[in-house]
Amino acid sequence: MTTPVIAVTPSASLVEAAGVMTERGFTTLPVVNQAGKLIGLVSEVDLVQAGFPSDSAATGDPDTGAMLGRHRTVATVMRTPGLAVPGDLDPAEIAHRMTDAGVRALPVVDNGILVGMVTFRDVLRGMPATGTS
Repeated sequence: MTTPVIAVTPSASLVEAAGVMTERGFTTLPVVNQAGKLIGLVSEVDLVQAGFPSDSAATGDPDTGAMLGRHRTVATVMRTPGLAVPGDLDPAEIAHRMTDAGVRALPVVDNGILVGMVTFRDVLRGMPATGTS
């Protein structure tokens, strides 16, 4: 598990989230409220699928009221919770959940509060070592 956790709020723009991901080498970012409670996830796939319209194409989203273009928010594309895992979950189960959800990282929570992130690399580190002949 990786700590401390870098997270974004739902009001962060897609461009801001993409910047954090590329600067830090992340594939998934947790989305938290002001109290640090996990409310969603945004992955690089979510951002790529959303696209980044040019500023000249910025318009209001009729469904959410969020601005499109550079000001479109993470709230409009994030996945809702349900993907979080407790810190004591078996690494194989974590890997299955990541694969099923199509993400390469999952948030670790304690009583709903974000405490870390676990990645496929963390899962690989947790695999039992076997000798080869």
